[in-house]
Amino acid sequence: MNNKRCLYIDGEVITVNRDNEIAEAMAIEGNEIIAVGSTKDILQLKNENSEVIDLNGRTLMPGFIDSHLHITMYGTNELSVSCKSNHMNSIEDLFSELRNRAIDTPKGEWIRAWGYNEQNMEEGRFPTKEELDSVSTEHPIIIVRTCGHISAVNNHALQIAGIDSSTPDPEGGSYDKNEDGELTGLMIENAHMKMFSIAAFTEKEMEQAHKIASGKFAEKGITSIHDATGYGMDNLRALQLAVRDGVIKQRVYAMVGALSNAQDVVKHMVDSGITTGLGDHRFRLGPVKLFLDGSSSGPTIWTREPYTSDPENYGVHYFSQKEVDELFIPAHEKGWQITAHAQGDAAIDMLLNCIEKANKLHPRPNARHRIEHAGVAVPDLIKRMKEQNVVPIPNPAFHYEYGDGYVKNYGERADHMYPLGDYLREGVPAAIASDCPVTDFWPMRGIHSSIVRKSSTGQTIGEDQKVSLLEAIRMYTINGAYASFEEDSKGSLESGKLADLILFDRSIIDSDTDELLEAQIEWTMIDGEVVYDKNKKGVPS
Repeated sequence: MNNKRCLYIDGEVITVNRDNEIAEAMAIEGNEIIAVGSTKDILQLKNENSEVIDLNGRTLMPGFIDSHLHITMYGTNELSVSCKSNHMNSIEDLFSELRNRAIDTPKGEWIRAWGYNEQNMEEGRFPTKEELDSVSTEHPIIIVRTCGHISAVNNHALQIAGIDSSTPDPEGGSYDKNEDGELTGLMIENAHMKMFSIAAFTEKEMEQAHKIASGKFAEKGITSIHDATGYGMDNLRALQLAVRDGVIKQRVYAMVGALSNAQDVVKHMVDSGITTGLGDHRFRLGPVKLFLDGSSSGPTIWTREPYTSDPENYGVHYFSQKEVDELFIPAHEKGWQITAHAQGDAAIDMLLNCIEKANKLHPRPNARHRIEHAGVAVPDLIKRMKEQNVVPIPNPAFHYEYGDGYVKNYGERADHMYPLGDYLREGVPAAIASDCPVTDFWPMRGIHSSIVRKSSTGQTIGEDQKVSLLEAIRMYTINGAYASFEEDSKGSLESGKLADLILFDRSIIDSDTDELLEAQIEWTMIDGEVVYDKNKKGVPS
């Protein structure tokens, strides 16, 4: 451990303490913050083992805590074809990339693409399995939609999965078929989740993916992540080893679940005798997690009232209330934090019903159960969150990428999607997350969206839900620490807390709102060690 004392002076130190104070200076020693205050006071701590760093008015603040992302999925996507590339405007553009990938991919191995959004393609649709066969019949191919809940595959992939036109739809999902009853290759919700688990990556690919993702996150000032899982128990083990071996630099709070058959993983872990909190400051187990409904942009979320765009559609849900209660109430009783992907108001209602029963049957102070996304969080649901001390994990950056679709599909309900303003007024400790790779992980995109609530076309969505810069920062730091029971050790710059810090290249308080997106991270520090330095071109090996 490096025990050198570092004194940071003449800066804009955003403390995120109880009073949201802005200080001038701060001192750390080893991996711990030892003082925060004026430049004069901090310089009095100088000794023979001190280094003085002049911030020149730049912003020093706690590292960002992204409370819901998929590090493995993001990293493996970086090994795949990106449909979010600027030149990707049509299905033929995609096929050109896939054909190039097929040339370098051994026969029989998967060809993957991610980030597909049919709404942004000239054709306005998904490719069919026959079209994907024209790319290759010697490789299984999977094209994953940007939401991570829908995919398109070729015949080779269907054969590997043992799926044909007579295969029954899985509960909470479907295999799309044409008018003749033949499979189109489109996998929806739980059907996609099962296919995605079959299209698994190797251990070597996983390690490479984690290294790529950790480096990218450090470059953007992310010092802790709450990983929302994707690949089940094997992924959990891979994450733990990657943190232990220093491949992943960020602190990891790992949710326990899976994209496919999450209920089996949850039951296994609840029966194991371990519980939330097992681990240390680098890696610890978080909540058990289920998927209750679909994608906000799909759109497949489960709603109380029908979609504005389709009066016959209420979305998709995965479980009954009875099934959720039978899985989660025992988990609560045994000490687990519980959470679920719940986007629609009907799904949020279901999870809150379960939490209310669990808290009544087995009172447990400070359980801090969570709701991942909590998309359509209308006022009556927020009041119930407050009563049960529930921590919602909203994704304000979604408004930028998907906001126009929200207005189209959900109408006025879009004004109550990821409602940061309402959370503040009710005193609900919402913790902002990106849900990367569903959208950009750059925290300043999420913060900017929290302030302006605009879609990419400039449409304002929910004027009353806008928050200030410092309020958004709080939700991206100390509230994230609170969501993982770690607010006493990180999330703010206070004496005795861990030295997880980031330095911006400017004062962000003095920046215009739109200039926030241009701000860059000078360096990122985790546990007193610099893991990214812009001036040294990246992450130290």
